[in-house]
Amino acid sequence: MSITAHDLTPSRLKQGDLKQLAETTANPCVSILMRTHRSGAATQQDAIRFKNLLGEARQKLKEAGNDCSILALVESLTTNSDFWQYQVEGLALFLTSENCRLIKLQRSVDEHVSVSDSFFLLPLVSQQNAGDSYFVLALTWDEAKLFRSAGDVLKLVETQSLPAKYHDLVLPRDPEENLQNTSHRSVGNNGGPSKAMFHGHGEGEGKIQADRDRYLSLVGDEVSEAIYNTGTALVVVATAEVAGHFEAATGLTADVKIEGSPSRWSDDEMRNRVNEAVAEQINAGGIDYAERFGTALAQSKGSKDIEEIVTAAKLGRVESVMVCCSNADLDQVNVIVGETLRQGGDVFSCEAEHMPDDAAVAAIFRY
Repeated sequence: MSITAHDLTPSRLKQGDLKQLAETTANPCVSILMRTHRSGAATQQDAIRFKNLLGEARQKLKEAGNDCSILALVESLTTNSDFWQYQVEGLALFLTSENCRLIKLQRSVDEHVSVSDSFFLLPLVSQQNAGDSYFVLALTWDEAKLFRSAGDVLKLVETQSLPAKYHDLVLPRDPEENLQNTSHRSVGNNGGPSKAMFHGHGEGEGKIQADRDRYLSLVGDEVSEAIYNTGTALVVVATAEVAGHFEAATGLTADVKIEGSPSRWSDDEMRNRVNEAVAEQINAGGIDYAERFGTALAQSKGSKDIEEIVTAAKLGRVESVMVCCSNADLDQVNVIVGETLRQGGDVFSCEAEHMPDDAAVAAIFRY
């Protein structure tokens, strides 16, 4: 077995992960999903539950005539107390004889063990589409803070320069001096763009705006570096004026904008506003898909019949599919999810109230 201990470090679910997992086929593919806890005595119970789930996986491997030695490496986690003290709301394990993926889930999941020739990915669709992972930039003319979601909690992100006050980034200097900037390259930057600490003076509206633009530009650089290649949405919390200048100065476009000054809100109030705004966007996406599905159905390019969609997915006909786990035959819908992802289609999840006619699945066909 080529798996190493390094493979036992959990990662976040990133854009592209589902497709990569869907493209993995082996005999066997072991999937284990479980709820976990962040701290306290419950973390010890998590290790016990994991041991029990491994026992269930072992039994299923035996019943399928497979070698149970595939579980050998991950069995070490049952006695690794440090591992269980650094979890979030859920954990997904995907194991073959050649590879192991551990993924931290920002929302709890039902316990599930499967042994098949492909992974059980259905619960991860809702994780990917539920807005569980996003960055939040709280921005005013005086201060910039970057957060990352962890379930319903926002955790402060510390970059090279953030969080920062305005004058941490734009230092006041003698009014007679010309506008200057000094570049500071961090060790190990590998030739990347340098960080600049700007110095300006405060006379004249033009110079004030120039300093503000430089402040926003520096903040934008830090945010860009933090979110680069993560596939994670950006939520900007700022007044309309600040948000407009930020977008103009940096070229960064927020996936969600929340208008208001974060300096006037408590941490709880900002978190609630962010969660509400993200939820509204997700619901809007479900409503939009329902409208598109209705049009496709009228043109005989859509279906909510599971058997028909399974066949279409295997033929590569499914352009996109919306699933509702609470209404679904899990195994059949998991087949649809896997085949659609393998064929380059899109998979979404939403609550039952946004599914067309209370269907478990709603697919739009390519042809």
